[in-house]
Amino acid sequence: MTNDQIEQLTTLLGSDRVSRDPDALTAHSYDAWPVAAKWRRQNKAPLQPEAIVTPTSVDDVSRLLAWASAHNVPVTPWGAGSAVTGAPLAAQGGVSLDLGGMDKTIALNRINHTVRVEAGKMGHHLEAELYAAGLTLNHSPQSLDRSTVGGWLATRATGQFSSRWGSIENLCVSFTVVLPDGRIIEMPDTPRSATGPDLRHLFIGSEGTMGVIVDVTMRVFELAEQRLYETVVFDRLTDGIDAIRRIMQHGLRPFVLRLYDEDEAPHAMKNASSRQPVLFLGCEGTSAMATTEMNACVEVCSAANGTPVGGAAVEAWMERRFDFSAVENVLDRPGGFAETIEIASGWDKIGQLYQDMKAALVPLADEVLGHFSHAYTHGTSLYLILIGACEDDDAAEQRLLEISDVAMERCLAGGGAISHHHGIGYVRRQYLKPYLGEVHDLLCNVRSVVDSAGIMNPGKFV
Repeated sequence: MTNDQIEQLTTLLGSDRVSRDPDALTAHSYDAWPVAAKWRRQNKAPLQPEAIVTPTSVDDVSRLLAWASAHNVPVTPWGAGSAVTGAPLAAQGGVSLDLGGMDKTIALNRINHTVRVEAGKMGHHLEAELYAAGLTLNHSPQSLDRSTVGGWLATRATGQFSSRWGSIENLCVSFTVVLPDGRIIEMPDTPRSATGPDLRHLFIGSEGTMGVIVDVTMRVFELAEQRLYETVVFDRLTDGIDAIRRIMQHGLRPFVLRLYDEDEAPHAMKNASSRQPVLFLGCEGTSAMATTEMNACVEVCSAANGTPVGGAAVEAWMERRFDFSAVENVLDRPGGFAETIEIASGWDKIGQLYQDMKAALVPLADEVLGHFSHAYTHGTSLYLILIGACEDDDAAEQRLLEISDVAMERCLAGGGAISHHHGIGYVRRQYLKPYLGEVHDLLCNVRSVVDSAGIMNPGKFV
């Protein structure tokens, strides 16, 4: 950006909305991508914005985007900087649009069970407000206390309770989005309509490449009357996979449904001697409903050679489920690396895909842990966690990039989706076209119409 452009932007929005403070620019040069953690330790900032804009209104966002489109200045939306793919990093400089100042709760509709909030609202703050009113989002990503509502929509996020309550696309009712030319669009706020394509999905998961979501209306729910937990141990991982498949295909919907392989089981159970695949189950609702569903789930597991051992381990996990410190501590060590890879596939492919990906990744890390945590009637997600150490941070950075490449190549070869809920961002951008095929060309065509100036989060996604 030229000095003249900075001056224009400051005149347009005010000096309190535009910053070029070096510390602020540095802070917006790193998200939670493990490679970015290694950059930070090496004082490298290859994806740094040239200015930070902090709007406090929809009008601020509209004026910024209209100006940026007219002057061909890149704009990269920023929520809380907790993405793990480099999605909010300014790949081509320009403006980092920090929506953290737009964090108000606009309205709670007790009759419709919806809440409308600004996009910069932090997840744990919203959940606390709802909990005080006897309500809940039932959207529970591990990053709840470090992510925003707008960020959830932008990355097509999901939460730990998705097997019962669905992902963000199921929980979102409507939203307001500012298009790249500055136009403000409000999506209809109705339960459902047959009025053409659902254009919400142009923006949900678009990672800031189609426009800026500025407020969101979400479904909310009454707090459950009762929650029940059970832990089921299996001799073979294939039996556990079969059990969660049958649970979903029988129409059961436990809100916790997490199957850990024998390598992650000791971590999940907090017991080094636990070396068998283990399933965490949780059922909720009215007392009668939770009891009936849990009994049915346990019956399915028993038929798949599972052994119930009590719910204490699941209850303990519920208390620590937002703790990401183990991975962060590894990344904060010289040469330490840790990565999380989440993909998805149908039931007929997921077992072989798990074996192929794990075999390819084991030589690249000291530990490779696996679990299945978001299930559907026709398939499930697979989550792999890799932990290891190299001689220094530069080597760790290169190892992380190698891990990502190997994982994506094996996933594509096995017919899996290259991301279940982390998104594409910067790290997976070159693998999106091979995954989507001709759909990628359609996506590019749509984007060229919506963002004709090409200013929105360039260098990522498409």
